[in-house]
Amino acid sequence: MKMTLVTPEKRILTGADVESVTVPAFRGELNILEGHTPLVTTLDTGIMRWKVKGSDRFQYAVISWGYCEVYPNGIDILAETADLPEDVNLTDAQSFIDKAKARLAAESLNDADYADLSRVVKRGESSIEVTKFKN
Repeated sequence: MKMTLVTPEKRILTGADVESVTVPAFRGELNILEGHTPLVTTLDTGIMRWKVKGSDRFQYAVISWGYCEVYPNGIDILAETADLPEDVNLTDAQSFIDKAKARLAAESLNDADYADLSRVVKRGESSIEVTKFKN
């Protein structure tokens, strides 16, 4: 099946031939194989992985929020942000976590701001985690 992963700023993959894809959906991880029932779902912030056809290894990216469209022979992922492990700056990721946690602890926030800052923390933590999968 073919997979495309794009953000508003860049194309990470276009038409990659993959065996399986696992994405962080809002209701838990979603594993997609060729022939999957068509669907459209929202994505959560977290680590996604895919296995290129003919390879015995998974590839990884950290994504933050987006949409996923699955059709019988492919999957399109539009994420707000997406980074491969080699693109993650650990210092920046930790800084984002620290600043967001400080605001979460110090300020009285409305629900939307709280959700945004929580997503920043989750993205930072996922970014640090995904670096374990550098090629």
